[in-house]
Amino acid sequence: MKVAQVCYRYHPQIGGVGTVVKEISEGLVRKGLDVEVLTQDRFGQYPATEIISGVTVRRFRTGPLGWDFAFPNASLRNFLRRNSNNYDLIHAHNYHDFSPLYAAWAKGENKLVLNPHFHGTGHNILMNLLLGPYRHFGKTTFRKADFIICVSQSEKHSVQCHFDVPDERLAVIPNGVHCGRIAEAAPFPFDGKGLLCVGRLEKYKNIHLAIQALSCLSTEYKLIIIGSGPYKRKLAQLIEELRVGHRVQILSDLSSEQVYRWYKTCHLVLNLSSIEAFGLTVLEGLAAGKPVVVNNEGALAELATRLDGVRAVDAEELSAEQLADEIVQMLGIRREVPDLSEYTWDSIVERVKALYRDL
Repeated sequence: MKVAQVCYRYHPQIGGVGTVVKEISEGLVRKGLDVEVLTQDRFGQYPATEIISGVTVRRFRTGPLGWDFAFPNASLRNFLRRNSNNYDLIHAHNYHDFSPLYAAWAKGENKLVLNPHFHGTGHNILMNLLLGPYRHFGKTTFRKADFIICVSQSEKHSVQCHFDVPDERLAVIPNGVHCGRIAEAAPFPFDGKGLLCVGRLEKYKNIHLAIQALSCLSTEYKLIIIGSGPYKRKLAQLIEELRVGHRVQILSDLSSEQVYRWYKTCHLVLNLSSIEAFGLTVLEGLAAGKPVVVNNEGALAELATRLDGVRAVDAEELSAEQLADEIVQMLGIRREVPDLSEYTWDSIVERVKALYRDL
C-alpha cells in the first residue's frame, strides 16, 4: 500500500502535528507500507526531496507569508492534482491550514483520511477572522473524507458540532508517546526544583502564566521552556520585567533525546494551553514519572479525568499566587506512573494501519 501523508510542517521543523505525522509515517514504514510525506517549507531551507528513516519527504515552497491560511501553496496543490492517483490512500492532517483542502480537491479513486486536529477556534485574532469564510471550504474536506480520525473525545465532539459528521465516519485514535525511551533517558545535572513547559511559543499556550507563577515561588524553583515561535519576544520581556531571568531557560532546536532528558530532569510539567486537541506533553511528563498541571480546558481536562497524576486548574482564572500554590501542592503528592500502554506509538500506528486496511 502506498500512502501520502499531507501536512503543513514536518521534521526537522518543530510542531505538534508534524511530530505526530513523523511518528505515524515512520511506524507505517516499519510495518511494510510505502509512505511519502507531502509538506511545506516556508523559506526553502530544507532539501526539496529526501528520505528520512525510510519515509520519502517532498517539500513545497510557500513564500514569505506561508503560514496557515495566509498564503495558499499552489505548488503543493498542483502536485496533488497531478499525482493523487499514484497513491492508494491520502492521509491529510490539520484542518487549520490549506493542506487537507488540497487533498480533498485532488481526491480521485483513492481513499482520503482526515486528521483535523480541530480546535474550533483560531490561535489569534487574524486566524479567527479567517476561520469564518474558510468554513465554506473546510466543509468540503470533511464531506470528501472517507474517514476522520480525532485524537480525543473532546475533538470528536467539536467536529460533530461544527460539521455534522455522522458517528460511523469518526474514530478516536489518540497520539502516542515513547514510554521506554523517556523512562530510560538520563536527567541533566540540576540544582533546585524544575518546572517544564514544552511547546510552540504562542500566546494561547499560556506559558506567560507559568512565568508569572514562578515569580511567586521561592528561588529554588526554576522554569525550563522548550520551544520556539512568535511569542518568544513577549516572554523574554515578561521574564525581564519580573526579574526572573536567572531562573528561566528558553531552549530551542533540541533533539527528542534531549527533550526526554529534560522531562526526566524536571520535577513537574505544565501545560496551561487554552486550545489543545490532545496534549502530548501530558503523556510525556507522565511517562517520565512526573506530575502534570494542565489548564481545565478541552482535551487537557479530558486527560486529567482519565489519568492519575494530572491536575486540572482554571489557569486563566487563577492569580499568579494561586497557580503557584497549585504547583506546590501537586509536587507534594507522590504517585506511580499510570498505565500508558494504549498510548504507545506502536499501538497507535497499528490502529491507523488497520483503519487503512479496512478502507
